[in-house]
Amino acid sequence: MLSNLSNGQLIALGMILCIFLLYAGYKLYTFLLELFRPFKKGKSYWCRVIAVSDGDTLTCTRLNIRRSQTKLRFAYIDAPETKQSFGKESQQMVKKMVYRKLVRVEITDIDRYGRCVGFIRRYGKNINQELVKRGGAWVYEEYIRNPNQKQQWLALQQQAKKQKKGLWKNPNAMRPSRYRKQSK
Repeated sequence: MLSNLSNGQLIALGMILCIFLLYAGYKLYTFLLELFRPFKKGKSYWCRVIAVSDGDTLTCTRLNIRRSQTKLRFAYIDAPETKQSFGKESQQMVKKMVYRKLVRVEITDIDRYGRCVGFIRRYGKNINQELVKRGGAWVYEEYIRNPNQKQQWLALQQQAKKQKKGLWKNPNAMRPSRYRKQSK
């Protein structure tokens, strides 16, 4: 069948076949890259928490074949820095709740440092909100775009403040963002 074709037709057929194979290879590559990307914005994953850096950052291992790891920043909260007043206590609070435990993470964003940002849930409980309720962190108002959500989060913070829970035992508690600016 191919013997009936001229040399020019065979070359054209070969070029078309090469272009098709390059396109198919590219599509396969992008599919596999997307398939094996460990954490994607807008997705939820089951993970095991393997480290707690501070009160609003942890490292978890995804329960997949590759055991992908990522640093995860809690969305909507800002916990005291480790060297800041109540920093160690905030870190211990997070450790008590999720360290070496299975959690569900919902990735909402990727921050400027390349860390995933999201919500952490354990037994359906939002750990981000739980930290605010227990006085382990401030609400990061600047990142909450929905006014109703912002009001709900600030109400949780106000309740913890009123009950003098966690960092609110200190009437002069300093926001971590202010502390970071002073430390520079």
